[in-house]
Amino acid sequence: MGASVPVHAGWEVQWIDSFDGDSVDWRNWTAQTKANYNNEVQCYTADDYSPERNYDVSDGTLKIIARKKLHSCPTLGGQTKSWTSGRLNSKDKREFLYGRIESRIRFHNLERGTWPAFWMLENRIAEQPIKGDGDNVGWPNPGAGEIDVWEWFSNSPNSYITNFYNASGCGSEYRYPYPRGAQDVLDWHKYAIEWTPDKIDFYMNDTLVVSQNIQGCRQYQEPMFVLLNVAMGGNLGGTIEPSLQRATMEVDYIAHCQFTEDNDANFCDQDTPRSDDLIPDVPLPELKLTLTQANRTVDVIEPFAGDVKVMVDMDLSDEQKTDYSLFWQVDDIPSPVMEAQTLTFDPSSMLDGDYEIGALLEHVTNESLNNRTVIIARIRSDEDATPPPSVSVPSNGSSGGSSSLPYILGLFLLALSRHNSRKIWI
Repeated sequence: MGASVPVHAGWEVQWIDSFDGDSVDWRNWTAQTKANYNNEVQCYTADDYSPERNYDVSDGTLKIIARKKLHSCPTLGGQTKSWTSGRLNSKDKREFLYGRIESRIRFHNLERGTWPAFWMLENRIAEQPIKGDGDNVGWPNPGAGEIDVWEWFSNSPNSYITNFYNASGCGSEYRYPYPRGAQDVLDWHKYAIEWTPDKIDFYMNDTLVVSQNIQGCRQYQEPMFVLLNVAMGGNLGGTIEPSLQRATMEVDYIAHCQFTEDNDANFCDQDTPRSDDLIPDVPLPELKLTLTQANRTVDVIEPFAGDVKVMVDMDLSDEQKTDYSLFWQVDDIPSPVMEAQTLTFDPSSMLDGDYEIGALLEHVTNESLNNRTVIIARIRSDEDATPPPSVSVPSNGSSGGSSSLPYILGLFLLALSRHNSRKIWI
């Protein structure tokens, strides 16, 4: 059982995401869509845009929403999953070594079968996104260890879990009993660790939950990244309440601070003084995809109504234009023709169902300024439809590819060679 103790004073914000916009800030996060563990039943998506989105940034908070929905998961080879959900990680974008890592979180549901978490992994783990910078280490070996800051199982609801997974025998699981039982998970709390080379202290609000000695540990001495997700069912989440249709984890902010003697701040939040080295956020260019068929905007594609066009609209200033290239990211789209800001394909041979089409706006030198968006091409099931006498088939035979923007055509061949076989959301 934790005891209320003074937190040592003096924190300075090095990075914070306060979720003040209207969408996920992809400078900070990657949607880890290829995660498939513990026999869980969710398909993780990158959806922060559709009516059934799994990430909703609004009113100053991030909502990660798990939805009951039978879904053929395109990033898991078409596996059928019974839920969709969200899993964000900051790998290669925001990584931390020592200090205080803090997030203010509440969960909206007490029904059985949910498993929300705020946790961390060492940055050399072989998990999406794979950058090829030594991130080829298997969990939980040195370079791929895990720290669980806050995990809550709804089938064991009266406490939350702090834990370590590593190959060095460091740390141990500790379950902190909520003072008011399961009801406490519905309320806002600040969950945090304070991390030094010698120990890791876990906090809920101003309560020291547990202190773990890591002196001499071969792990947790290199940068780590953070993860936020809602898993459903499986070996650990357990049986899901049949009446449950959606489950929501709400995050007010997440931040990293380093110790300072210049103030007496106890927490690492929006009110904590910020480092002079904190780099101001550069606005991301906006991206919007539009799906048209027969010269009209559509939500559902008719298989024999002619070619489909996907057009991308980008909000780029004159100064930004020379710094970006546009890449189309497609999977299972037959013979797409990619011409700068338009992708065209013939849907007549496509099976009914959902297909993801993505567009990546890639910065020449700074990947944290990349932006991407995705649209779902939904093919209508029409057993009575018959193809017209002749069907136009685009001549480009590739199943994926890229094109550079008109103002940087000189990069086209390089871009094509780098992205022609890339799948969605690598």
